[in-house]
Parts: sequence; structure tokens; C-alpha cells
Amino acid sequence: MLGTVASQYYLSYKTVSLFSTNIGPDTSLKVLFHMLCGATEYDELPVRHNEEKINEALSKEIEYEVDKNSLDDPHVKANLLLQAHFSRLELPISDYVTDLKSVLDQSIRIIQAMIDVSANSGWLKSALNSMYLMQMVLQGLWFEKDPSLLMLPNMNDNLIKTLQQSGITQLQQLLEFPKHSLQNLLQSVLTQPKMSELLQALECFPQIQMKCSLQKTESSREQNSYLLDIKLRTKSGSRAFLPRFPKIKDEAWWLVLGNMKTWELYALKRISFSDHLTTSMFISPDQINLEGTKLLLVSDCYLGFEQQYTVHNTMLGS
Repeated sequence: MLGTVASQYYLSYKTVSLFSTNIGPDTSLKVLFHMLCGATEYDELPVRHNEEKINEALSKEIEYEVDKNSLDDPHVKANLLLQAHFSRLELPISDYVTDLKSVLDQSIRIIQAMIDVSANSGWLKSALNSMYLMQMVLQGLWFEKDPSLLMLPNMNDNLIKTLQQSGITQLQQLLEFPKHSLQNLLQSVLTQPKMSELLQALECFPQIQMKCSLQKTESSREQNSYLLDIKLRTKSGSRAFLPRFPKIKDEAWWLVLGNMKTWELYALKRISFSDHLTTSMFISPDQINLEGTKLLLVSDCYLGFEQQYTVHNTMLGS
């Protein structure tokens, strides 16, 4: 299995082996982040003359501590660059901007391998945390620490406070807010050009409707099993809004079938679509009736866009 994952994402076998050895049933986001930075793919990240001094200064501004005795190590530098990216820090020199682009470009397939290793072991919590790490990389924000509203341009503390006073704490709530009322709120804080830029960006975000139903399988070989039929529809296009990521990318999603009580992952499917999609996932009777079984829709690039549906045999179609 490890060789297949390494081949699929063009990764070193050492990297995938690192994940297989160190990822467990409930590996935290912080540990997964440090694992990402330890990937073999960052061995050749340049650390130029005297950059350890720059790294030392940067290490004083970040969330997670790094080894102060290894500031000339490329993996420590990758760690610092990514944390600076999440914290929206201004990088000290132009070389670091170039280096960050290289680190970000490599990180996507590395995290995809993390997700596959977690999923193949049936570890829901570790798989979800790896997905949240992907969101952090693509948006340049901290998961849970930063409000999803910060994905929008010209969002500041004053505007966030104004929105919170109207009961808006998440970007998805902003999508559902009456447009005229929203414009009135924004006008009190932003100039017209900045308000227009924010409203234009808001139109890029998807509003996804998901419907699910259970169907008995017709195959005699699988007569005691079911298919979970899933219908998805969105109002926006498929191009992801990623102002802090250096490459253009389409939106993608994970359909995650698992148990939120036992943290077992039953099935995982990666999907992408621009208007609507119909798909299905196999599910056993034991999984249907077990308390805590959920279907999750998780974005690969947007914070706070997760949807959850309880799966139970009362969903069985006629």
C-alpha cells in the first residue's frame, strides 16, 4: 500500500513510510504539521549563508516552537515558512517568498498522502486533521484559531466585530445574509472600492446543497448491504478562491463516511464538480444503525464549509 501511495503522489518512499510509522488513530493537527515539514521532499530546500539568523528572528514570531539548534536545517526552514504563511506574516527577504512558493507547491501532494495513509487505516480523526491542514495551506490561515471570514479580502478586526454584532461569525452565514443589509453593514466600515472587492470575492464561494438517501443493493452477492446515494448541487463555479496560494486550483471535496463516536472511518471519496453531481458510497447495515455514523462533506480549501448528515436506516428510499 505504501508503494502505491508514494507512486500516486510522486513522493519518496521515505516520506510515506514516515507517515505510516507516526500517524495513529488520533494524531493531532500540530503533530501532522510537523510531520509535513519533515517530509523528504524538503531535503533540498535551500538554506543560504546567514539565513539561520533570519530563521532565528522568524522563530520568535510563530505559533509552534522549532529546534533553535537546527535553524540551518531545511525542514526547520520549511516549518517557519509555513507558519509565517498561516499567520500572514511579511517575509523578510524576496528569496523567502520564492522558497515559500516551492514549499506550498510540494505540500499538497504530501498532505494527500497523509490523508490516504490515515484513511487506509480507518482513522477518521487523523484523516480529518490532515484535511484541515490542507485548508490551512491553501488559505494561509490557522484552523479554528482564525475565523473563516478572513478568507475574504479587506476583512479586518473592526469589520469582524461589526459582523459579529449582527450575529455573523462564519463566512457561510455571510453568504446567506440579505445582500442589501450586508451592503449597509459594509459601508459603515469599508470604502466603496474595498466593499466592491469583498462582495465580488464573496460570489466566488460555493453554496452547496446535499441530499442523501439509502438504497438496498440489487446484487445477490451483496444482498445485506446498502448504497448511500448522494446528490450535490452548487450555485458557484468550480474555481477555488485562493488569494494566498501561488497556483490556480479548482475546488475539490471529500465525502467522508465514518463514526463520530468511535472515530472509525468507513469510506472516503474525493470529488469535484461545477454544477451538480450524483454519486454513491457502499455502507453495511451495521454501520447504518450504529450511533454516531455520519456522512461529512469536507472542502479541501475552505475553512468552515463542512456539512454533516446523520446516516440511519430511516433514510431508506422506497
